[in-house]
Amino acid sequence: MKTFRDLLTQDIASAQVIIAGLPFDDHASVGKGSSLAPLKMRKLSAELPPFSRDGVDLRHFHVFDYGDFPSNDFSEITLTAQHLFARERFLLFLGGDHSYTIPLIPAFLSAAKKRKKIPVLIHIDAHPDICDVYHGSMFSHACPVRRAIDAGVKTEHVVLIGIRGYEAQEVTYFAEHPEISVFNASTLLKDGLDRLYQRLAMYQSPEYDVYLSYDIDVNDPAYAPGTGTPEAFGLPGPLTLEILLSIIAKLNVRAMDLMEVSPPLDVNDVTTWLALKTLYEIFACLKEKEKTAA
Repeated sequence: MKTFRDLLTQDIASAQVIIAGLPFDDHASVGKGSSLAPLKMRKLSAELPPFSRDGVDLRHFHVFDYGDFPSNDFSEITLTAQHLFARERFLLFLGGDHSYTIPLIPAFLSAAKKRKKIPVLIHIDAHPDICDVYHGSMFSHACPVRRAIDAGVKTEHVVLIGIRGYEAQEVTYFAEHPEISVFNASTLLKDGLDRLYQRLAMYQSPEYDVYLSYDIDVNDPAYAPGTGTPEAFGLPGPLTLEILLSIIAKLNVRAMDLMEVSPPLDVNDVTTWLALKTLYEIFACLKEKEKTAA
């Protein structure tokens, strides 16, 4: 099976993007199945023409598929991710449940420190994922933002987008940390994106490195039914894409993860196709960004 049709390269040095899979859902609390997402996305990518929605030709945009992380051990994932960050390429991690952002963040922080950059976490999700302990675990998929803060991301450099499903402990934590930027789905749908973009504009400075964490459930379940914790009243797919592309285009995003796609819970693969088509739009955005910088 030839994945990432006409984009795939066997030469990692020539790749603009390195992809790695995290086929694990050990810490999902509701619906399982996201462990199968990397395989499903690769399978469908073999059928996807290498063009953006507007006809941007991606055939000379090179993607290297590292394969899957060989272990679900957090320390081993961190070590492998550190080696990938050293490649100085845009890194794309395919989950998997959202707990697997936890071991990726220390690798990002280490890379940012070496580059003498200030690390920023942008979390696009229906849920804040800032619980300290959830269902008895500090490593639940409800905890990655809290663990990122523990690892060294400053609270004033955490931005949460699309939120609409809160736990009581998260509401309390936000009250104690008003410096965390939270953009609820309801506010974005009512008032538009101007205030969000004003907030993100401060990170256009070259002193910042950004980690972008994208949970497919930020999209309304009408667009993304195939996820373990669907949350009503979410963002429409085109609006989510607009936000993602604006971040990619304007900020120095060093790495991105795409989490919580669950093929067994999907309907006609529409959620996987949404995720995959989103990646191709990001590839087109990166190609334009590279062209502009040249």
